[in-house]
Amino acid sequence: MEDLIKRIEKVQVIFLPETHTGKEDHQFQLSVIKLMYDKNMKFVIAMEMFQQSFQKFLDEYVECSITEEEMLEKTEYKKRWGYDPALYRDIWRFAKERGIRLVAINLPTELLQRIRKEGLERVKDPLLPEPVVDMTEEERRSLTKIFESHPKVQERVFFDVQKAWDNGMALALARTLERYPDHKVVVLVGRGHAESLDRGIPRRLSLLKPGVRMTILERP
Repeated sequence: MEDLIKRIEKVQVIFLPETHTGKEDHQFQLSVIKLMYDKNMKFVIAMEMFQQSFQKFLDEYVECSITEEEMLEKTEYKKRWGYDPALYRDIWRFAKERGIRLVAINLPTELLQRIRKEGLERVKDPLLPEPVVDMTEEERRSLTKIFESHPKVQERVFFDVQKAWDNGMALALARTLERYPDHKVVVLVGRGHAESLDRGIPRRLSLLKPGVRMTILERP
């Protein structure tokens, strides 16, 4: 635990990657969040599970203006994310009880639909960095293996959406750091978006915020 605390103290952004249906991953995420709270660290929780256009309702939930059921309904959680809310319930309830901000970092479905239809190179949007950071050869090779298991998806669409996700969420994190300069940012995302600091969201965040200090914590 002491080593974990030292790693967290030295950085601004803490990635806690997950397999979305992995209960053990979510238990580990909550344990790190509780540890940081117990150590009186100031932080916000950035979540891939919510799309940025619904931030207002996460704020209202933490501020106790709406109930959990209303928050899930207003963020269209079941439609836009879909995984069992019980997987994350203890995390957002802890955040609400302690007044910890929840930050939506995923891209809206409507924007992804435009990208699928028009192509990422033709889509300009405030939720995407300009220019969009392209993939490295290592990232492309890794994603090609995943693409081969999705035979019904067009290759251009697959890679465009993956690039959009990593770029869009990295930009959302950069803006979160600017909005909360004296806070750390705990990031809950799928493991494929944060496999290492030189891939996915972390690599793009390092380009958008040069010098940002980050770590990736995996459960034992």
